Amino acid sequence: MAKTKIIIDCKNCISCSICVQACPVSALELSLFGKSGKYPNMFPEVMSDKCIGCGICVKNCPMDCISQTEE
Repeated sequence: MAKTKIIIDCKNCISCSICVQACPVSALELSLFGKSGKYPNMFPEVMSDKCIGCGICVKNCPMDCISQTEE
């Protein structure tokens, strides 16, 4: 079985955290990736050592910001 990689496109991400909540193995967490005015932008980050490649985060993202590829 090929190992998969999760790719997150933060430019369209609305930081809703649905992907974080949907992950069955807690392989996603919100991380600080910059600032917009006075308020920080939090975006999902993949913990690759925990990710099992199930694709549930891909299916649950309402903005289609997450994709999955084979490594």
